[in-house]
Amino acid sequence: MIDTEINGALWRDSMLSLKPMKLKGPVEWNLPPSKSHMIRWLAITSQNERETIIRFNGEPGDDIKSMKKCMESFGVKVSQSDNEWKIRGVALLKSDIRNNILDCGNSGTTANFVTAMVSLLDKEVTIDGDDSLRNRDFSEINNTLAANGASITSNKPPFTITGPIRFHRISVNTEISSQPLSALVMALHKSQREIIIEYTGKSVSRNYSKLTFEIIEKCGIYLEKGDNTIILRNNNLKIPEIIEIPQEISLIPIAILMSELHDVEFTIDNLGKSGFLSDSIEMIRNKEENILDLRDCSDFITPAAAILAIRQGGKIVGAKHAKGKESNRIEKTAELLKVFGMNCEITQDGLIIKGKQKPKKPENPVETHLDHRIAMTAVALATFTGGEILNPEISKITDPMFMRKILDLVGD
Repeated sequence: MIDTEINGALWRDSMLSLKPMKLKGPVEWNLPPSKSHMIRWLAITSQNERETIIRFNGEPGDDIKSMKKCMESFGVKVSQSDNEWKIRGVALLKSDIRNNILDCGNSGTTANFVTAMVSLLDKEVTIDGDDSLRNRDFSEINNTLAANGASITSNKPPFTITGPIRFHRISVNTEISSQPLSALVMALHKSQREIIIEYTGKSVSRNYSKLTFEIIEKCGIYLEKGDNTIILRNNNLKIPEIIEIPQEISLIPIAILMSELHDVEFTIDNLGKSGFLSDSIEMIRNKEENILDLRDCSDFITPAAAILAIRQGGKIVGAKHAKGKESNRIEKTAELLKVFGMNCEITQDGLIIKGKQKPKKPENPVETHLDHRIAMTAVALATFTGGEILNPEISKITDPMFMRKILDLVGD
């Protein structure tokens, strides 16, 4: 066992030991490129045989890299340089997959998108990932594809899918996640001249499906929206030559939490002009808001719960679908608060949280359950209390520089 000390923080194997910090503001805090934007653009540009340039600031997280590797297995060429990737895609229906086992890493978005894409092929392909992904349920996308002719061996990775699917009209449940709907749109947009997709249930994460719709419309695909139906027509498909990726807005609640803990301002200068998730971010910023409806932003639940506990308390509602993330985030968020000495009550779709609670140093190393948002929140809390965090490096799924930024704070 080797101990490594970096700026006063101690690394031991996969455990980080932090001492309480005293921060002076303002703190400059940069964000990585948005994985929601970049994975979607990788999906659509990988089906474009002309070269496309994707530009971004910062280092892409591991989820984005997992999507890139899967697309390269289709024969897509990706040339990488600082803050820019050049993509030369393939004709998906004619592609010859180089590896019939596609490793999606920790990325549920990648797994959904890739599953939908390979369902169009007359090939047998296995979808796999890390231990966290292997515990996730993909029955929504798989049930939809199986109902249209695909053969699928399981709803948890590793599963093998054999296509091709046959359809004109296709139906998907969006009550658990918006990812299956986005996956179908991104995978099927070139397969037929007109596609009808019906979605059932009370839709969640609507900002993400809206992002998908905005991207395909930028590519010239005609989109007609009904109450629970969309019609895609691809007569004028044209992928932009240059695509600009905004920053990972979904990580702003971590910066808000650290600002609350240390009573210093965290400034983020590289946000760009994207309005994605802006209403949800403002809800979290608002100190008077004590009922947080996370129907469209369940990824916020863990830092949001900690923020409410420190502030006046309140309720998190509309987050039932957070149970199906990298971990059961409702249960694991409650667990995380408890180990930091804060109380909350689990409800059917969220949490009830007491206010004016002060985080305390955990008595034992904090489990992060291979969930990057649990890990980041745990590390943020430990900057105030001190403590030992297990597997904090899982944060690189979204932000490869997160731990470096934390260690730089230790050294300030």
